[in-house]
Amino acid sequence: MNLSLKLRYASALAGFALAVSIPGVASAANFAGVWSFSGAMGNPAVETIAPVCVFRQSGNTLTGSCKGPAGIGSVTGGGVNGVRMTFRWNRIATSAAQRNGVITFFGVASASGIRGTWTDSYRPGGVGVFVGRRP
Repeated sequence: MNLSLKLRYASALAGFALAVSIPGVASAANFAGVWSFSGAMGNPAVETIAPVCVFRQSGNTLTGSCKGPAGIGSVTGGGVNGVRMTFRWNRIATSAAQRNGVITFFGVASASGIRGTWTDSYRPGGVGVFVGRRP
């Protein structure tokens, strides 16, 4: 085998090894299905959330819908990178106690579920924490 061919083979092998070692390239976590979330913003809490979301996952894209005690809406802008996930819940208020808004979730999956942070377009600058579990 000549030197040029050996170098190309070694480069291809190194590239493959790098690709499978990067989270999300080799395989993404499976977030499809039903998830129950609960979270609070502030201490004491100025806002709480408790939606149940149904996700569809196609590759690294999440879509679906969520329904909470005071809001419903679609999931958009959802993405998966290895064990990390993000999505936007376009919440439409179903009670006078809640407001319309976009809730954005940033989470990391583990054996016990998902943990992460969330923001609400109605409360600029506020950041809450959440946990998500499969019922």
